Amino acid sequence: MVAGQPGSLKSMFAQWYMDEMAIPALYFCADSDPSTAVTRLIAKRTGIEVEQVELGLEYSSGEEYLRALEGTQIHFCFDSAPTLGDVADEIAAYVEVWDRFPRLIVVDNLVNVESEMGEDFSGMRLIGRELHRLSRETGAAVLILHHMREVGDPRFPQPRSELQGKIAQLPERILSIAFDSEEGCLKLAVVKNRGGKADPTGKMFYRLKADPERATFSPWTGISRGGM
Repeated sequence: MVAGQPGSLKSMFAQWYMDEMAIPALYFCADSDPSTAVTRLIAKRTGIEVEQVELGLEYSSGEEYLRALEGTQIHFCFDSAPTLGDVADEIAAYVEVWDRFPRLIVVDNLVNVESEMGEDFSGMRLIGRELHRLSRETGAAVLILHHMREVGDPRFPQPRSELQGKIAQLPERILSIAFDSEEGCLKLAVVKNRGGKADPTGKMFYRLKADPERATFSPWTGISRGGM
């Protein structure tokens, strides 16, 4: 699970990470529209700013940009409110086409998935359990994006206790992330890591250099103020 407050670049980080892994992936992109997802992926792959890509796709054939998508192994589902049944159907369709399960399934984000129990915390926990089962049945890694409560300084990762819905039991690992525009970095804290080191307070964190204009991240080379 990757969790953060609004504006923490959760979706952008997840899409960048998926493309960096270069493995067969199915992305339930309920929190972004097709144009946003595609332009971010093109910007990440070309180094051209997202706004310029958007203009190029709108006012020209965009062939030079679309060529940047060649070879991607990310397959998108843009249903804005998928049910667990919809998720299962999309995976079945993926298997029908590719004769294999995806190696990575990303759900962006948890609150967009509809549950028979509604949108309360019980519904979130049910969805979490079903996605956990899905991971075991398919052998795929399942990455869920989720929200942290809007408390504290948004420039720093929030503690695990601020995870909405109190659903920290099932994920093997939880990253709490925050975007610091002043430092130009993404801060990532491992607040849960089953079988490994973690700091549930979120005070120990790592940095990546963030370039939202090009939807990309890179190793941090700046001066650190707290964290690592």
